[in-house]
Amino acid sequence: MGNALPSGVVVAPQAAANLKRSLVLAIPSGLLLLVVLALLGHPLAGFFVVLGLGLGAVNVRLVQRSVVRFRVSGRKRKFVGGMLGRLGLLTIVGLLAAFFVRPDGAGLLVGIAIFQAIMLISAAVPVLRELRG
Repeated sequence: MGNALPSGVVVAPQAAANLKRSLVLAIPSGLLLLVVLALLGHPLAGFFVVLGLGLGAVNVRLVQRSVVRFRVSGRKRKFVGGMLGRLGLLTIVGLLAAFFVRPDGAGLLVGIAIFQAIMLISAAVPVLRELRG
């Protein structure tokens, strides 16, 4: 996963490192949840949680690329439109899964939420370390 865009502008190293740290935490968490939910009789919910974690990671990567493109072009309308489009698409897909694959489809929304929490924690830890030291 390269951090450079065709223009040569790169995603900030801290942002790229945060995504990598988050993936290191999300992958085993997803596998653990998949196994636990399967043992509880809901393997499809586990699948949706893992899918939600993946969609959360893809969304973060797309946000990073979008920020870099905005930095280069300065086109605020396109930046905001892309953000709203991604959030809308994630919301629609999550709600459709929750509605049509009851109750296990709600795992998609749970997976996205878990990934966002992992991202926040992953971003906060280095800042807290820096404040302490």
